[in-house]
Amino acid sequence: MKMQFSGNSFKYVILSVLISSFFVQACNSDKIEEESYYTFTGELVGQYLQARPDVYSEFVRLLDTTKVMSLLNAYGEYTCFAPDNEAMRAFYKEKGRNDLSEFPLDTLTKIAYDHIINGFVVPTDLFVEGRLTQKTMSDRYISISYASFNTGDLTIKVNKTAPILQPDIELHNGVIHEIGEVLKPSEKTLVEALSSDSKFNLFYQALVATGLDKELTLVEDESYDPDAFYIDQSAANVRVPKTRKYGFTAMVESDSIYATYGITNLDELTAYAKQIYDVVYPLDAGITDITDRKNSLNRFVAYHLINKEINYVNFIIHWDETNHSIKTYNMFEYIETMCPNTLMEVRTNRGTSETNLFNMVDPDDPQSAIRLNPDNYDNDAINGVYHEIDKILAYDFKFASYISSKRLRMDAASFFPEFMNNNIRGKVNVAGINSELWKFPPGYIERVQASEGTEFGYFNADDRYLDYQGDEVYLRGLYNFTITTPAVPAGTYEVRFGWKVETKRGAAQLYWDGIPCGIPLDLRIFATDPSIGYEVPGSNSADPQGFENDKMMRNRGYMKGPASFQAANTTWFTGNARINDGYLRRILGIYTFKEASTHTFTVVAARSGEFMFDFLEFVPVEVIESEGID
Repeated sequence: MKMQFSGNSFKYVILSVLISSFFVQACNSDKIEEESYYTFTGELVGQYLQARPDVYSEFVRLLDTTKVMSLLNAYGEYTCFAPDNEAMRAFYKEKGRNDLSEFPLDTLTKIAYDHIINGFVVPTDLFVEGRLTQKTMSDRYISISYASFNTGDLTIKVNKTAPILQPDIELHNGVIHEIGEVLKPSEKTLVEALSSDSKFNLFYQALVATGLDKELTLVEDESYDPDAFYIDQSAANVRVPKTRKYGFTAMVESDSIYATYGITNLDELTAYAKQIYDVVYPLDAGITDITDRKNSLNRFVAYHLINKEINYVNFIIHWDETNHSIKTYNMFEYIETMCPNTLMEVRTNRGTSETNLFNMVDPDDPQSAIRLNPDNYDNDAINGVYHEIDKILAYDFKFASYISSKRLRMDAASFFPEFMNNNIRGKVNVAGINSELWKFPPGYIERVQASEGTEFGYFNADDRYLDYQGDEVYLRGLYNFTITTPAVPAGTYEVRFGWKVETKRGAAQLYWDGIPCGIPLDLRIFATDPSIGYEVPGSNSADPQGFENDKMMRNRGYMKGPASFQAANTTWFTGNARINDGYLRRILGIYTFKEASTHTFTVVAARSGEFMFDFLEFVPVEVIESEGID
């Protein structure tokens, strides 16, 4: 069937649905039988499928054979993408088989798992253009796209090719979306997927020639054992990662894009890269070995690669549409690339209502931005994703100058690739449902070096939180930890730390690159404390905008929160962070970075309690006076 929508554009809605009573995880068939409890009355997902053999008999056979049917007739919440009989028989033919019985059991189990999201009910009104945030039982993403027709009707497709024939069949323990094709997520690595995509032959040649393809081979840390560490999971919302996966993202130009620049072979691409990167890195201009990480072609290719898996909505759309951001201010996200010590910027542009704009060096010219091809993004692989881009992407002199001359605000959660690669960051919890509280065993997060008594954790975005992007990183216990920051361009910066004040917080001594940052910071003290001297903007008729109060606070080493974000739900906080005495920034100091590099931020507990880490800001000293309140 065709589904009718109004207009030809879609609003991306990112919401978490109800948290289930158990954590989503892949499970074996025996465990499915052990954990099935037939407590519901009314028609269940499995019963609905069983009662309609004219439509689903082949899919029912698959579920029965793999013992997954008992799960769908049991307690829980499920989203099932159910292929009809015609789709199942077409799949047999495509695979050179005549019947379900000709497939091995492990293959059938994976096929069944590919079609079921366990623990979440995801109706079409929670769909997003691109990947859903909830993974299937086989630990793979489901992608959603919309195909237009001359009539103006629109249909939803799953994983780009499988049409939804009948959506939103609501049942007692979940929802079924009937589909017209069996789902077949890629079993290729990111490099293998690129090698088989004829649109990107030249980029793939360069990837292999530079040896950077070898940097994209990791899939999962098989040595990780979540049961080897005791972490208290007594609270219903506590989560511990079940896997430690790696992930990568490639931003790729097609051969046809290269051709518009007069580039048709590897030699021409090498010459183009040399023109750009020899200007930015003149001391390395003589390096001709393209496998050297300082070579111009190597840098060119590496700048297209990211060591975390970022799908279309998770570049910035998700962080923007949690409604924590205030839409009169542009939003920015900074992403490390695999080109050493470089950043990529992605932003919104309120003037044109656009998002996912990359490296837009001219704030007044949206055409200076690089964009994803709207018809070719979220190309799936088992260890990553690749996106087609519409212009050549490079860390050229113009962008390097731009990125080093503006404020860089980095959400704490963006520091850690493990969050994205293991589907931890990128969910939102609505009021009344506790945010997921993730706890990490020692060594899980590569950029964190912590003492034995440090508990490192993360709260998913919650619409009640007065946090930048709605989420927060926290540490508990007698903590002593060091976080390695993303690379910051060379320059002289004022460095700031942002946090939300709460009485359960503790006090800590902060260090930047090993040097103490003034006296210990008490994270429990609200901004109205005399030692800080905050006044709500507008409360003093002699200082209606609060600018004089800003100066006084700066003299004491503090700043109000930014005016560009708020709690999306007013249960706990009303208004933006600037007008709340429960949000503060601490000025760590002014530092000169002689070259682009990473840095260390160390925190040592001075009093027991929780340490909350929301964001860091790097502000070139020359722009402080004109920075604004956002």
